[in-house]
Amino acid sequence: MIRFALVCANGHEFESWFASNESYDFQIANKLVSCPYCNGTDIAKAVMAPAVARAVGVPAKAPKQNVALLGAADRGLRDMARELHQKIVAATVDVGAEFAREARRIHDGEAPERPIRGQTSPEEARALLDDGVEIMPMPATPEDLG
Repeated sequence: MIRFALVCANGHEFESWFASNESYDFQIANKLVSCPYCNGTDIAKAVMAPAVARAVGVPAKAPKQNVALLGAADRGLRDMARELHQKIVAATVDVGAEFAREARRIHDGEAPERPIRGQTSPEEARALLDDGVEIMPMPATPEDLG
């Protein structure tokens, strides 16, 4: 496995893991990698600092995006992810970049309870979960990335 620092055309930086350089090339060429912030698929490798040993007890940063390469035999899984994504979109209100703030307001009873979706940073998502706000990542589909 290889970890690459990546950047989208909008300047958002993130990291992702790939099985090999060839896997990276294939996924980028086929627009299978998207920015976790804006869903853009114009992605390139970013300048990456050399690996430096961490102090004992300091956890490593987790990858910011999970991806899967599914073969033709796994079409059913891809279809299930697409269907779940469509159901979430149909059942929620898009609050965009205000997601974390609005999710907290709903959780704290300051805003009416309703299903919402939007974007937030991995750190804010973790903070919401740590505070008991039941959020989940939305599955991305290839159609959403184009």
